[in-house]
Amino acid sequence: MAKLTWKVAKGATDLTSLVRSIDYTFGRQNAVSAYGPNFLSFTMTNTNNGASLPAVQDAITVSVKGTGAFIDGFQGYVTQRNFNDGPGTALNSTCTIVVADSLEPFGTLNNTNFTAVASKTVLTTLSTSSYYGSLTGTTDFNMSAATGQNGLSLANNIIAGDGGVVKKNVYRKPSLFDSITQTNLTFGPSTSATQIGYQTFIRVEGSSNGTFFTSATVTDLVATTSANAANVLYYGQRYLTVTSAESATSSNADWYANVFSDPTEATLEFSWTDTAQNSAALDLAVIWLLNSSFFSSVSYTPPGGVSESAYYWPEQISVSATVDQTTVSMVMTPAAQYGRFLLNSTVFGVLDTSRLGVS
Repeated sequence: MAKLTWKVAKGATDLTSLVRSIDYTFGRQNAVSAYGPNFLSFTMTNTNNGASLPAVQDAITVSVKGTGAFIDGFQGYVTQRNFNDGPGTALNSTCTIVVADSLEPFGTLNNTNFTAVASKTVLTTLSTSSYYGSLTGTTDFNMSAATGQNGLSLANNIIAGDGGVVKKNVYRKPSLFDSITQTNLTFGPSTSATQIGYQTFIRVEGSSNGTFFTSATVTDLVATTSANAANVLYYGQRYLTVTSAESATSSNADWYANVFSDPTEATLEFSWTDTAQNSAALDLAVIWLLNSSFFSSVSYTPPGGVSESAYYWPEQISVSATVDQTTVSMVMTPAAQYGRFLLNSTVFGVLDTSRLGVS
């Protein structure tokens, strides 16, 4: 039976034998929501009042493998310990360890605590006496930084203006999207050596999933509002408000108002378990999903329809692992929501004929 194997370590110390379950989530709710810190929790047997447990501020690495070697899945620092002291013997007692990733420090510091944004640099690694955080990368557009602004708010303003994505603690600008598009592993209704088969599948249309708006107001140097007139007439005003750190133009309002103009554009929400998969596909999932995120192909067949497939970005990935099995839940945003006319890209640019006519 195919199965993922997990390892929890504090530095060089392997804690796995005491771990009962692991849960974590990466990413954001949809393509227009803000990125926030990512958190992991794992529950351990506690027989000695925490003496063998990680302490607050300890570095934790959770890694995963299929049939190959372990690869990092989540890294961070302990922020909280929740003791569940059961009655009777100590074997009934557990402790849940909460771990935050490297984005968490940016939410508590302003940009005087790290290298300020300059031109096309996003953020650089910061360090204080006992805590470390990192969000690195460059942008396609020039950006500016408001003095004293919260670090995470600044990062999200930069991302909103530039239109890229975050892979764990690395920002990828739109001109790099082709380099983070993979064809090795697909997702669909059935399993194979190169496809993960989902067990639950939901398509979500409309404004609640962050893919449909009729008007957009973008504030950078000035506030600019743009509307899709035909959609406003039919659907009314459905506003998207964005704050950007772009220092050159306010043309993003036109882009937001038009690229999110199709009410039938759906995000996909599906889940799969490791024990239901082909072992070769699980090995690919460790590399192309759990270790790092990539635009990937997803296929499905609507009731009474024909099979459809397209590329999607894994907007949010949630993992729940126990001794028996691992369940992975995914929220996938259509790649079309990220296309900014990259002329040499068949997925994101004008060579993709499904994108013609969208400005």
